Amino acid sequence: MLHLSVMTSIDIEGLKTEIERVDDIPLLYGLLTQMDIQATVDSAIKPNGNWQGLSLGWVITFWLVYILSEQDHRMEPVQSWTANHLTLLRRLSGEPVSELDMTDDRLALCLRYLHEQATWVAIERGLGQRTIRVYGLKAERIRLDATVGTVYHDPLQHSLFKVGKAKNGLYETQFKLMMASLDQLGLPLVCDVEPGNRADDPLYIPSYRRAKEMMEEVGLLVVGDSKMSALQTLATIVAGRDHYLTPLSETQEEKAQLSELLEPWREREEKATRVYLPEDMPSDGSVPNPELAIAYGFESERERSAQIDGKKITWTERRLVIRSYSYVQTMQSGLHRRLAKAEEALRNLTPPRQPGKRQITDEASLRAAIERIEKKYRVQGLFDLSHEQEVEESHKRAYNGRPARVERKVRYQLTVARNAEAIAAAEFRAGWRIYVTNAPQEKLSLADAVLAYRDQIAAENAFRRLHGKFLGITPLYVQRDDHAKGLIHLLTIAARVLALGDYLAKQALSQEKSELSGIYSGNPKRSTARPTTERMLQAFENINLLIFPVQPEPLCYLTELSDVQKRILTLLGLPESLYMDLQTA
Repeated sequence: MLHLSVMTSIDIEGLKTEIERVDDIPLLYGLLTQMDIQATVDSAIKPNGNWQGLSLGWVITFWLVYILSEQDHRMEPVQSWTANHLTLLRRLSGEPVSELDMTDDRLALCLRYLHEQATWVAIERGLGQRTIRVYGLKAERIRLDATVGTVYHDPLQHSLFKVGKAKNGLYETQFKLMMASLDQLGLPLVCDVEPGNRADDPLYIPSYRRAKEMMEEVGLLVVGDSKMSALQTLATIVAGRDHYLTPLSETQEEKAQLSELLEPWREREEKATRVYLPEDMPSDGSVPNPELAIAYGFESERERSAQIDGKKITWTERRLVIRSYSYVQTMQSGLHRRLAKAEEALRNLTPPRQPGKRQITDEASLRAAIERIEKKYRVQGLFDLSHEQEVEESHKRAYNGRPARVERKVRYQLTVARNAEAIAAAEFRAGWRIYVTNAPQEKLSLADAVLAYRDQIAAENAFRRLHGKFLGITPLYVQRDDHAKGLIHLLTIAARVLALGDYLAKQALSQEKSELSGIYSGNPKRSTARPTTERMLQAFENINLLIFPVQPEPLCYLTELSDVQKRILTLLGLPESLYMDLQTA
C-alpha cells in the first residue's frame, strides 16, 4: 500500500497518475464544518477590497486542517501542502482552491485580522453559541484558568512578550493565556492573550463576563483556582446571579482562618462529612465503605460584601474545609522531608572543632542562620533550640618581639530537638484546604464541591494540548506581536476541535455502552470508553487518493476504509461520504 507524504506522480503503462495523501484530512474538515468555522469567520471579518480568491473563512478552515493534520503551526509550509492536496481540498469543499490562496503573506494577513479584539470576540461568541446549541451541551459550569507560554523573543522589543514569573517560580520571557472553558468538556469558550508581566487576578472578570454573555444563563457555577478568590472577582460573579467555587489563596490570612476553623475539630475528625467517588456509592442507598472515601471535611458560613458598579452587594459565603486523603499523605511526607533536611542543616551550623570546619563566633550570626534555615524549609516553631557559648583560651608566650598574650577561640554549640507537640499540630493541619462558594447546599453539597473541583483535569486538557506536540503553541516562530496574538487565537480554535471530538466519541460510546478498540498501535485489542481525538486521528493513516488526470474529469480512486475508521466516523457523527465522495467511480 502506498503511504506517501506528498503528492506523487507515477506512470502506469504510459498513463501518468497522481497520488494524494488523504488520511485524516476529510475527518478534520468534517469537524470544522460541523462547527461552522468558515461561515463564522466570514461573518466576523470583512477584508479590504484587494482580497481575492478564497474567503478568509475558507483560508482559516484549510489552515486549521493543516495544523491539526501535520501538527505544525508554521506558515511557510502551508502553500506546498495545499499544492500537494489540491484535488482533495477542491472535492471536499467544492471551492476552486489554489495554492496561491494559502501563501504565507495571506496567512499573515489572517493573523492580523484574528488579532483584533472586536473581531476575535465576535468569532469566539459565534463558535461558542453554535457549539452549545448544535450539540445540546449543558451550559451549567464554566472554569476559569490561566497558563503561560515561554518564548525567546526580546522583551525590550515587544509589548506582548514580557518577563514575568512562570509556573516553575523562575522569571522568564513569556505571554499569558486566560481561558474560560465549558466544564466538564474542557471546551474553550473565551480566550485572552495578555503580556507576560500582567498579574493573573484582573484577568478573571473580563473572561467571566464574556463567557456569561455567551451562555445567556443565570445560576452558572464558575470554578477557578485560588487566584480567582479575589473579593472583587467573587462579587462580580455574585452580581451576575451566578455561583463560584474556588480555594482561598494560601496567605497568612488564610492560614489564620484555617487554624481557627480547625481547632474545634481536632478531637472529632471522625464526625466530618466523607466524600466518595460516584462509582463507589452503593446503588441501594446503603452506607458506603469508609475506606473508599477520597476526602472528608466540614463547613461554616460568613457574610461578605463588596462594591460593584457603585452598589454594595452582600451575600452569604460557605467555607468548605476539605482534607483529601491523597493530599494529606503528600503534605505530611513533605513535612517530614523538610524536617529531616532542616535538622541536618541546623546541626551542621555548629560542627565540632576540627580543621576545615568554620565556626560561628557571635550569637547574632547564629540566630540569623537559624532563621534562614527555618524559613527555607518552612519549619518555624517545630524545633526546640538552645545554644551555649564555648570559649577556648590558650596562652601564647612572647616571641620574636611580640608580647605574651591570651588567644580566645569562640564557638557555639547548638542543641536541636524536635518539638513533638508542634509537629503533631502541623501534621493535623497538613492537607486541609479552604474552598469558598456562594452556592446553596441544595445546589452544591460539600461532596459535590469536591468532585466539581476534581474535574479540573478535564479543563486543563486544553492547556496540555496547547503545550503538547499536536498544537505546540511554543516555540512561536512569528516575530510580530499582532501575528503572535492572532496565531494563539487560531490555535485555541484548534483546541476546540480536539475537545469536541473527545466529547462526541465519549457520548456516543456511553449511549452504546461500549468501547472503541483498534486505536492503540501495538495493542489492537485494547479498548477505551474515552478515546482522545488525537488517537482517533492517528487511526486514519495510509488512506490515499489515486488520480487519473483524464478528460473531461479526472478519475479518482480511494483506499478502502477500515472497520475502525468507519466506526470512528460514526462516533463523531460524520458521514462516510466525506471519504467516499472523493471517488469518481
